[in-house]
Amino acid sequence: MSTHEAKPVKAKRILNPKLLSIAALVLVVLALLFLAAPLIRLTGGSQRAGAFVTPGNGTSGSSVPGGDPQVLTGGGSPARRLTAGTGSRGEIILYFVMLLVSLAAAVGMLFTRRWGQVLAIIMAVLYGLLGLVSLLPLLLIRFVGAPNPVSLVLGIVHVLLAVSVIVFASIPGKAGLPSAPIPVSAST
Repeated sequence: MSTHEAKPVKAKRILNPKLLSIAALVLVVLALLFLAAPLIRLTGGSQRAGAFVTPGNGTSGSSVPGGDPQVLTGGGSPARRLTAGTGSRGEIILYFVMLLVSLAAAVGMLFTRRWGQVLAIIMAVLYGLLGLVSLLPLLLIRFVGAPNPVSLVLGIVHVLLAVSVIVFASIPGKAGLPSAPIPVSAST
């Protein structure tokens, strides 16, 4: 063995700019959907869990001990009614920070940078896990009534969009032409 042997050169993976652009768009849609999910669940869902309304006389109450009658009856300020069930401030702040990181990853992918691709895949994995966490209770726990169909559809859409971002960002581009032309010998 000689000390002058050539080391194997790692082939640099080529990024696919078309698929990275699609992945960037899907990632931004996914991040915005996660940020808006509490509001979508509130407007698209049925009544809040644990609340019941007696038809006819308009009385309402809570099947949960210590339930807030102001929230359950629709009383109180409009802001209080809007934020009922939309999640905590910490959850909204977390989703907003994740949106900003996803936007940074999308910009990185639009400029075909490796860090953008890696960050997008990490964010898609996080969004996929969060989607699964929100989807599993709906599928595993039997409720008295049917589960909220909006929450079920949102959970499925979150997981599907996260998987599509991972797939689109992971597909490499086609290898280009060699950098130096290969000389052809003119032997006959």
